Amino acid sequence: MLDTCLYVDDVISGADALSQALKISKDAGTLMKNASRKLRKWNSNDQSLMKTWEYKGLETHPRHSENNSGVQSSKVLGIPWNVIHDYFTIDVKGLLELDISKPITKRIVLQSACKIYDPVGFLSPYTIKLKCLLQELWLRKLA
Repeated sequence: MLDTCLYVDDVISGADALSQALKISKDAGTLMKNASRKLRKWNSNDQSLMKTWEYKGLETHPRHSENNSGVQSSKVLGIPWNVIHDYFTIDVKGLLELDISKPITKRIVLQSACKIYDPVGFLSPYTIKLKCLLQELWLRKLA
């Protein structure tokens, strides 16, 4: 799990059952402790799991951060996560806004593609289209 779910200093994983989540957290904590590292800011959408982690002395993530709409959220790799309903929110405002006062160039297309912060790849089915467009512009040698 650590090989596939470790992103710099964040581990993002899940489990189907409370017992499985507890085993994963215990095993990951032991492995990281053996490497002189400490996993902290544990977070879950399951309150009983959060309480169990706190009881076992694990440092949990603050649960009371709220966004503008009053919904409890946390950030995972910089992406807002609705902790209660277990979904991610990606802000796409301004994504399709182009400055039409200037000619559309490859640089503008690249800037549009780079506006999308998606480290996990949730939007890959959409961002690939922008990347393919940019590749086509280069192949056709268009400005």
